[in-house]
Amino acid sequence: MTYLNYVILYCFLQISGERSVYSVFHILKGKKSSQSIQDAHIFHLQPFFLSLPKLKRPYFNQKVKELEQAGWITFGESDNAHVSVEGTKAVKEQFLGEAFPSDMNGLIYGDQTRLFWMRLSLLIQVLSNAKQQETLYYPVQRNKLIQEWVKDCIRTNQNRDHLSSLLFKELTTLLNAQRNDPSLLVYRLTGYRDYGYTEFQVAEKIGLDPEECRFSFLNLLHGMLTEIEKDPKGYPLLYSISLKSEHRQNLTISTSKTYDLYKRGHSLEEIARIRKLKLNTIEDHVIELILTEEDLAIDPFITSEEYVNVLKVMKEAQTKRLRTIKEKLPHLTYFQIRVAIAKAGETREFATRT
Repeated sequence: MTYLNYVILYCFLQISGERSVYSVFHILKGKKSSQSIQDAHIFHLQPFFLSLPKLKRPYFNQKVKELEQAGWITFGESDNAHVSVEGTKAVKEQFLGEAFPSDMNGLIYGDQTRLFWMRLSLLIQVLSNAKQQETLYYPVQRNKLIQEWVKDCIRTNQNRDHLSSLLFKELTTLLNAQRNDPSLLVYRLTGYRDYGYTEFQVAEKIGLDPEECRFSFLNLLHGMLTEIEKDPKGYPLLYSISLKSEHRQNLTISTSKTYDLYKRGHSLEEIARIRKLKLNTIEDHVIELILTEEDLAIDPFITSEEYVNVLKVMKEAQTKRLRTIKEKLPHLTYFQIRVAIAKAGETREFATRT
């Protein structure tokens, strides 16, 4: 079994047969849909969202098949996976603990991580070559927007030696504060006549499975971003490197547009009419907003009394299945039930991690 097998198995354990296996595939890929974002929240799979954007379905299917052949998962009539006793034991013994990427949160840092890494790696390369007065080299990042950002950063900080010293100081302090192996990042940095290792070369260098190396690298970057956000004054340069653009990257673009109209006082029906979308699409956006905007009140959609009733059913039946809850509370709409599930998704009471 590889590291990815354990990641998938852990995800199945969290979902507990309440979603299809491909809900996990979409979470790992980071599918920007309300359903995938909601699933990542309510099943506490935020760490793994957008962790493998290039994951192919055939390879995912192969990993799932390996879990089934090992007797760690079984399938019922649907394509929902159920983790066996042996599978649960394997997760606890082989994955939970030091192997678990506890600093990862793809829902928060997924897009930001790639941006941060691309800016940081190119800035280091440019400053390293500039110090040696070298102007002919292949940039490690070919993205024009990233290159323009680095140029702007250097223009803003005209003293390159000071910029280099500041970056070295901040990066050294930050990496020393991490509980993850800093060599995962250092080996991949490119400088003057010194090209960084690829992900696979780093894995070989430090003796890690390539898949585990991928998650460990993300875990390190997410840990760094967390620390930078906690102390932006302590890491002013790295904070500027980590900054996202102004638009809401934690929301899908369509949901952001819905939110803007909602804040202006429009009802869901009015928003659907204005945007020429189906009402259930707007309702999907509301679910996403509940999960990402902490201050969004649910009172307009469900009363506090009915919210508590949904929580009781969820706890008694140990489920988040809409149909099961609807059978117990037939007077509520499916949307109201989804609102309650989404709101409860961030509470410890319904966490299923063992």
